[in-house]
Amino acid sequence: MSDQSPSAYRVLARKYRPDNFTGLIGQDALVRTLQNAITHGRLAHAFVLTGVRGVGKTSTARILARGLNCIGQDGTGGPTLNPCGACEPCQAIAGGRHVDVLEMDAASNTGVDDVRDIIEGAAYRPVSARFKIYIIDEVHMLSKSAFNALLKTLEEPPEAVKFIFATTEIRKVPVTILSRCQRFDLRRVTVDTLAAHLTTITEAEGISAEPEALHMIARAAEGSVRDSLSLLDQAAAMNADVIRADTVAHMLGHAGDQDVGDILQSALGGDVAAALAAFTRADNRGADAETIISDLLDLTHFASLDAAGSAMADLPESTASLTASLAKLGIAKLGRAWQILLKGHQEVKHAPNGRAAAQMLIIRLAHAAPMPTPAEIIAKLPTAPAGSSGPAGSSGPAAPTQTTASQTPAPSQTIAPQSQAPSPMPPAPSSGPHAQLAADPAPQPEPVTPQLHSLQQAVSLCEDDGQFVLAAHIRSYVQVISLTDSHLEISLADGAPEDLPAKMAKFLSHYLNHAFLVSLGQGPAEKTLKEQEEEAAHTARQEAAKDPLVAEIIGQFEGAEVTNIVPLADLQSDMSDDIDQSDK
Repeated sequence: MSDQSPSAYRVLARKYRPDNFTGLIGQDALVRTLQNAITHGRLAHAFVLTGVRGVGKTSTARILARGLNCIGQDGTGGPTLNPCGACEPCQAIAGGRHVDVLEMDAASNTGVDDVRDIIEGAAYRPVSARFKIYIIDEVHMLSKSAFNALLKTLEEPPEAVKFIFATTEIRKVPVTILSRCQRFDLRRVTVDTLAAHLTTITEAEGISAEPEALHMIARAAEGSVRDSLSLLDQAAAMNADVIRADTVAHMLGHAGDQDVGDILQSALGGDVAAALAAFTRADNRGADAETIISDLLDLTHFASLDAAGSAMADLPESTASLTASLAKLGIAKLGRAWQILLKGHQEVKHAPNGRAAAQMLIIRLAHAAPMPTPAEIIAKLPTAPAGSSGPAGSSGPAAPTQTTASQTPAPSQTIAPQSQAPSPMPPAPSSGPHAQLAADPAPQPEPVTPQLHSLQQAVSLCEDDGQFVLAAHIRSYVQVISLTDSHLEISLADGAPEDLPAKMAKFLSHYLNHAFLVSLGQGPAEKTLKEQEEEAAHTARQEAAKDPLVAEIIGQFEGAEVTNIVPLADLQSDMSDDIDQSDK
């Protein structure tokens, strides 16, 4: 690197800060928009630059200020995106001493008094430059009163005044400010672009660096150019301008691609001992447990993309070959591994001992790896008997229902002979006793008095009337002793409301249109409806588990059991609804 003394050394992030838009990497859309605006004379009076740290917001503001005020080496130039760097305005702005370009840090100048100085200065024309430019960094730190004070000047500034705001928290900037500015979202720089930029800098600085090491630094920077240069500085200082992948992995607290690959391949192969041994090697090298799991997630993600036919192009060769090998496991197994790792990452993050939690996660991943996927289970299952309508086959309750239906004639079959040969109706007599008989109205049926036949009927009546709390209490607490047309004798389970019998009597009397008594009694009583439903469900699950097909499925998973039974008709109805929604 440079032979300058340590006191005069400039860190790479400052040394390689771009001074023109050619050196600004990864922001092509921004450069193209500004170039067209200057060329066609449609330059806005206020800009807001937003993006994550280190992507070039402040650098862009300074380059734009220089370009707008550049006069060229011959003094006749106009606004440009390629400032010459030699004229007096360019040099003065680069040195931070130009009287017409004022840069303010809103983090330390947050009040309305600081903004008032800007408002008062904006009223005067530039002293020597073409434009008077105000650069406000971290503008979201301004107070509410400061923003309000700035609104009027920002909406109608003098022709020679330009505002350039920069912020990492665009959501904290009032919309009244944003609506008066032209917004530019600076993107994260891609890993490939960052790695190429780092390669150029290492060559210029005489640093020996492995390409894989630079890729690791680029990925760790998460799209920030400044972060990548700071990490490059640190890596160069660790090994005297020789940057190796293992050194960078140790510096970042990463396990290294080889260790991460060994952990994941061994775990997905069901080899717990080998996976834990690889984790121990990475841990002994100083890798953080949470970072190891994060690296496992990244590798699983890359392998899943490869398996889906959408592999990432910015991976180093060693990682690409590893992901290609893991991709052969298939999306189903990789997706299951992703879910296990993603849930386990939170456990490792909040566990008292992150190392122990990571080891338990690797054990769980290795234990789940040999489990077959749904497609493999279906391939191993025997063919279901033809014509079976449920888990119990022909021995289920469907068979008696079909037999009864076949023996009972349908209503249409019963009335068919009458409808085929209708007899002609004789004409009604116009006089005589028969005419009087015909004129008499037909007898009307007597109204049917509602009757209560079961406790389940009472629950249904409550639900139909919107009395859902009362229905839930009846289902959970009422045990029937006896039931007549006008009297229900019950006992109550533990925890029942004391006024439940009175509420039931009031509701049922209203529905039945006569006095109905609900009383507490002694003697043998039925179980509550809830208990009956639970027993019926338990019995149904036991019967379903005895079915050969279901037993074969359960046998594929250690400790599996039947927890719920869904009627086939309900599934078909849900599938039909989903298809209808997708068609719409």
